[in-house]
Amino acid sequence: MQVTVEEILGKLISVSSIADTPNEEIVARIAAMAAPFARVRRLPDAVGRKTALLLSIGPDDRPGIVLSAHTDVVAVEGQPWTSDPFALTARGERLFGRGTSDMKGFVACVLGALPAFAAAAGATPVHVALSYDEEIGCKGAADLVAAVAALPARPLLCIVGEPTGMKVKRAHKGKGAWRLTALGRTGHSALPHQAANAVTALARLAARLADLADALKDGPQDAAFDPPYATLHLGSLHGGGALNVVADRAVLEFELRSIPGGDAAGVFRHIEALVAQARAGLKAQAEEADILLEELCAYPALATPADAPAAAAVARLCGDNDAPGTLAFGTEAGLYAQAGIPTLVCGPGDIARAHKADEWIGRDELAACTGMLARLAEAIRRPAPEWIVR
Repeated sequence: MQVTVEEILGKLISVSSIADTPNEEIVARIAAMAAPFARVRRLPDAVGRKTALLLSIGPDDRPGIVLSAHTDVVAVEGQPWTSDPFALTARGERLFGRGTSDMKGFVACVLGALPAFAAAAGATPVHVALSYDEEIGCKGAADLVAAVAALPARPLLCIVGEPTGMKVKRAHKGKGAWRLTALGRTGHSALPHQAANAVTALARLAARLADLADALKDGPQDAAFDPPYATLHLGSLHGGGALNVVADRAVLEFELRSIPGGDAAGVFRHIEALVAQARAGLKAQAEEADILLEELCAYPALATPADAPAAAAVARLCGDNDAPGTLAFGTEAGLYAQAGIPTLVCGPGDIARAHKADEWIGRDELAACTGMLARLAEAIRRPAPEWIVR
């Protein structure tokens, strides 16, 4: 008897799979469910701590379709859950659990569709690409995207199943995030001239970064986004301890979200110049002082044209008659597009429910996604160029 999507979702939710922790349990569970229908390829990271999965059905030598998702979720500590976050709980037509919307609901629908794909994929292959550590900056996608792009026939379409309410989304901003660590010289607060204050150095630098953030409002614009310009956000500033001690260490974290086609590299060069100025000022007070710049994460913007054949193909599959929209949040879609694969975002659930206590997905949303995948199973009976590029 075939397992239902809801039963599959329950099995996925029961594995915590929190980002930046070993993920063998969720990988093994998915691989076992997929093995009867797909060729399962494991892609371990360099140290063997994390593994991505590439599931393939149908002939690799023909251009096919990629269904992309991540299997990691954010942590639940400190959140006021009213049920066990790692046990799927039904309340009426809503299913509660960590990752239901973001994005194990989509993964469950895809796994439930594997038998139909296996029965139909003679002309068009389907590749299911499942990454790790998406929640901490798309860190687990690079090798997986490279493996997909290196298939004998490059896919003609990628659908990233992030929660969009089953609406087709064509674009989102790119992101870069960094940590600045200032290392000064400690001393007594009565003798600040003999020390180098790391907090002061980063506070001054933070003010200059805030000025840059204001300047970006007058930079390149794209009315498809809200706000329509690149944003520079200062997320945290920590340093010091006792009031009468000069701080010898401080940390500042910030991010840049850039519109497609914007000069993100130019903005970063400006940031580097500001850091260099701040470093020189701190070193003038203490030769051993320094300011270190560390990249935390980076992923490119997505900018699939609204009139792209791939966008129309996804709209037909999901029954969305509206013009493809844009996203406020980032995804791995930009990486697939950067690899030359036309990419759209469309999946069940709502990002507004993600990362919160009592995250949920509706049974109707899972049914809508299952319907899209059933239509995809029918479409792949024909070569992809016949129903995508038409």
